[in-house]
Amino acid sequence: MKKILSILLAVCMLSTFAFFAIGSGDDDSPVVESNENVENAGGESATQKPGNVTVNVGEKLNTGNAEIVYNECGDWTGYNQYSKPKDGYKYVYIDLTAKNNGDSDFLISYFSFNCYADGVAVDQHYENDGISATLSTGRSTTGRVYFEVPKDAESIEVEYTTDYWDNNKAIFVIK
Repeated sequence: MKKILSILLAVCMLSTFAFFAIGSGDDDSPVVESNENVENAGGESATQKPGNVTVNVGEKLNTGNAEIVYNECGDWTGYNQYSKPKDGYKYVYIDLTAKNNGDSDFLISYFSFNCYADGVAVDQHYENDGISATLSTGRSTTGRVYFEVPKDAESIEVEYTTDYWDNNKAIFVIK
């Protein structure tokens, strides 16, 4: 009886492994398309690894199911006395346009993004024009994502996970 259970467990584990291995192929690897009319900021990312892509201002990230255009970035100073950044910090933003090219709904939200200043995770700042939508096929939205970063940061990068199975990231370069 123990032998049969062991064989059954082994078959189940191999089947599960095969399912994930087949589903993790990189036929739908993210692609970055450059817009030749826009000057790109930044260069190769220090956090570049196989499967990750770097996206600069004016470029379009195509994940297969969606495309995300990196419209602009910069410092944001529209805060008031109650929402100002901590001493020694400033707010930065990225402005994005997302379009669903897939067959099912696509969710994009400011929660989908993480920011690193000089390799250290930083906090998000929330504003009313933050990107957040569930997009039907063919629909699009535009919005911003804000972060609080040290004023003297030399490198500012925003990560977006393009493939949860392989943990691949698109890295939007601010600085």
